[in-house]
Amino acid sequence: MSPRRLIAFALATTALRAAEAPVASAPSSVWVVSLTEENDKFAPKNKDRYYTQGLKLAFNRGDQSFFSVTQEINTPSDTSNPNPSLDDMPYSGALYFGWGYGKILDRGGRKDCFFSVEGKLGVIGPSAGGETIQNKFHDLIGTAPAAGWGTQIPDEVLVNVDAEFRRRFDLDASGHGYRDLIARAAVELGTMRSEFLVGAQFRWGVNLDKSWGHSYIRHSNGYDPVATLRAEAKPNFSYWAFADTQLEVVVRNYATDGTNFKESRGVTRSPIVLQCAVGTTFQVYSCSATYFIAMRTKEFETQDGVHFFGGLKGQFLF
Repeated sequence: MSPRRLIAFALATTALRAAEAPVASAPSSVWVVSLTEENDKFAPKNKDRYYTQGLKLAFNRGDQSFFSVTQEINTPSDTSNPNPSLDDMPYSGALYFGWGYGKILDRGGRKDCFFSVEGKLGVIGPSAGGETIQNKFHDLIGTAPAAGWGTQIPDEVLVNVDAEFRRRFDLDASGHGYRDLIARAAVELGTMRSEFLVGAQFRWGVNLDKSWGHSYIRHSNGYDPVATLRAEAKPNFSYWAFADTQLEVVVRNYATDGTNFKESRGVTRSPIVLQCAVGTTFQVYSCSATYFIAMRTKEFETQDGVHFFGGLKGQFLF
């Protein structure tokens, strides 16, 4: 065979093999949809107070962009009094849209950390619908409505810019990845919350490298790069339990301080808040479910002890 024919044959063979090879899923074609519900009714203490409800619907694209819609609801400890104490957390609600960008950092082939930034725009006050959502739900389950929503903090524009960094450390010397530690740091700046936090999540289970740990509605961006990781290799089953802790340095929080530019109710915030949580996650094919319970130290000086809340999160990849 002549050299020319040999080269042509080699090129044709290479093209044929490339055509027959399976095509990997492009990250831009992957979507992750997650729904997170946080509520103090999910916790053992089962008390309807303080941060009592959070709901977030988030969408992540494989090309690193993400967006979300979130509602938060806060109430005092005594929801039967139409004029609650001025020393108690005021009624408030927040409704906002978030949009941002995240990226897994490739450090010499080690994709063990990511950075994300998110802008949030919405409203704090009656227009957030906190009263409607809470009391309609109370009607549905047959419990008394919260009586003091007429004292909630007034409407104000919500603008926040939040940034978050995470790094994963593999703690399993066997190389199977049964244990890891995810360290994180975040900063939130704006009319909703201005604070800095650091935290860590210890996990043990199987296929841990397919996730970056659990995220909380109020203190994490909507970014979840699980889409990119699963697009590379989707395990049929994953499981892990986790223990989490975070320390928050709070400069301002609408739920305790009230509005920024209008007169409203408010209490003296605690500048340092500690949160501890435990939970578990199951993943089957492209669906996962998480349950957790968290305990928080006082968010304001006259608060009646620590506060417990829990959460459920469902996540779907397609």
